[in-house]
Amino acid sequence: MKGFIDEIPVEYEDAALVDGYPRLQVFFRITLPECVTGIAATSVFCFITAWNEYAFALMLTNKTAQTAPAFIPAQLGSGLIDWGTIAAGTTLFLIPVFVFTFLLRKHLLRGVTFGAVRR
Repeated sequence: MKGFIDEIPVEYEDAALVDGYPRLQVFFRITLPECVTGIAATSVFCFITAWNEYAFALMLTNKTAQTAPAFIPAQLGSGLIDWGTIAAGTTLFLIPVFVFTFLLRKHLLRGVTFGAVRR
């Protein structure tokens, strides 16, 4: 996020201040719309990282209340493997990630590459 915000020219804010905008309005009308793609890319990465936090889910849950990352491998148990339950659980687990990424797809590529360090 820092690299992305650093790429926004300071001249935009200076011009808005000269035009008479207060600082808060400069942030909401100039800076925030410029960094929407960076916010979108960062939110996708944060969402995927939080969603896939397998170790915490495995250690902090029990059989009566399980999150999806801990539930899916628990179905492998001994004996016959219930592939239908595993496939359904995996599909339900991945749908929110796909939907969230799909909704922010137009901002994702620009947000990933815009804050890159250039030499």
